[in-house]
Amino acid sequence: MRIYAVADIHGKTEKVERIKDIISRETPDILVIAGDITNFISPLKTFKQLKNIDIPILGIRGNSDLKRVERLLLRQTNTTLLNHIPMTYMGNRFLGLNGTIPLPFLSKICFREAQRLDSLKHFITPKTILVVHPPPRGACDKVGNKFSAGSFKLRALIENYPPLMVLCGHIHEQAGYQFSKNSLVVNCAMNKTYSGAIINCDKDMPLKIKMIINDKET
Repeated sequence: MRIYAVADIHGKTEKVERIKDIISRETPDILVIAGDITNFISPLKTFKQLKNIDIPILGIRGNSDLKRVERLLLRQTNTTLLNHIPMTYMGNRFLGLNGTIPLPFLSKICFREAQRLDSLKHFITPKTILVVHPPPRGACDKVGNKFSAGSFKLRALIENYPPLMVLCGHIHEQAGYQFSKNSLVVNCAMNKTYSGAIINCDKDMPLKIKMIINDKET
């Protein structure tokens, strides 16, 4: 399966158009959006644009998405809301957690973060792709490229119950990928330099990640 992963669209028309261009060029099987799809003003406008994308879209809500974004992901024909119930697509297992509370030099997914994360542990397997908005502490999480601001409890979860991969965003300047213990963390935030990541996820094969940089790739 070929995944195109992005985060932090923030309702910007030009970012959605860029996503469409990259889909046309890279021909992924699926688009995964790791939160901050919209802004606080006009979520419907963004979903109208996304409706024209002709591959399935899996998504979660981030800190700039109103609660209604979850309903929009459920209702639109080409989008699926990821949550704590495992969802399988092309043989790959996805889990998601919605929301983020941005705090100074710290990120939490929600006020009852520990309970929410605890509810996932029995569903995570070494083949699971976990989609959250904030990164785990210590992986692709440095604000200003200096100070870690990821989630401690998310890091603890993936260290004790390692998924195949974590897709996240939130800290725009840290777009990229690195390992957190045994799990690959891909911060797929869209920013001035990056336009997400293409990930080849094939059975019994190593993951292959390609960061999309403006109109280039690495």
